[in-house]
Amino acid sequence: MSLLQLPPELLIQVMDYVGSSFFAEDLERLIICKYWFSVACSAYFKHLRLCQKTLRRLLSSQFVDRNLSLVKDNLEFLDIDLKGFEDWNYEYLPGSPSDPQDLYYSDMTSTKPILAVWTTVLNHDLTQLYMTAEQSWKFRGLHIRAWSERHPHFHLRPRRDYLFLSTVRTLLMAEHLSVLELDLCGTLLVPRDEDGDDPHICTSISALLPTLSRLKLRMRSICAGVLTPSRHDTKSLLKEVLINLSLSNESPLITSAAHSTPCDVAGGGTVQLMADIEDQAKALVACMESPKIVRILTHTLPNLELRSLDVLTGKSMTMTKDMAWEDDGEAIVENEPDPGSD
Repeated sequence: MSLLQLPPELLIQVMDYVGSSFFAEDLERLIICKYWFSVACSAYFKHLRLCQKTLRRLLSSQFVDRNLSLVKDNLEFLDIDLKGFEDWNYEYLPGSPSDPQDLYYSDMTSTKPILAVWTTVLNHDLTQLYMTAEQSWKFRGLHIRAWSERHPHFHLRPRRDYLFLSTVRTLLMAEHLSVLELDLCGTLLVPRDEDGDDPHICTSISALLPTLSRLKLRMRSICAGVLTPSRHDTKSLLKEVLINLSLSNESPLITSAAHSTPCDVAGGGTVQLMADIEDQAKALVACMESPKIVRILTHTLPNLELRSLDVLTGKSMTMTKDMAWEDDGEAIVENEPDPGSD
């Protein structure tokens, strides 16, 4: 029997089984026929995976109203993968040198308008998408990865920031999120005039703690307030908390590494930040009804060995760069005192 001969309820189950990623690999898989398209789009828009280019295409399409309607009706998980200033092209700059290496040493003022437009369009698109996503009563998972600029000719130039604080704060206004994963290692959050007197994002994240079951965070600037629930008299639904303070593997073009820095409101240095995050994670565990994973990732110096602290057990592990943050690494055995040393 052909798949097209299946009743809608069975075809929907088939589409859900192959998942959104199957269609994301090749969007032509959506357009077999009108009946197939109507069912396949429901599966595709359940877990929507976008980068800057596909987000722009979604919102600039002649079918934008239909696209946003599908987001509103089906979206459950939104997965956004950003690379700093992706797809802007120096070749289209007026008077661009024939050798791109020459551009590195030239005055880059001619690129600023292009990058400013790229940044503005991206943040506007993210906000517009959220305005539709929040209307989906099924929407419960948000995952954003924001990497540094990876232009092969300009990798030695200073990192340039591209996410607005106001944009991320807007994305965190979703009322029913149960999964929040933010890996914003590639950009600081740029404050704007409309942000007023509160440039602090950690409180916006902690406000979601009552509804979250999974929290995964890496930001260039962070403080223990991100793990401080607004109420301490109720049990948290959180089961998984992953905080990565290491910026060691955010780009293969970067050979040095740093840790996240404390937010301005927190003060102190990196060592104090690590201690504050660990203390607050322990306090949060006491409020969690059934904690499953609570980990804090850092790295050692100078060898940049990735370490994971299991807050539930107090044990530390060494990790490899290809491991997921929640994976179990090799346990670090503390040196036991020599019985004959007394």
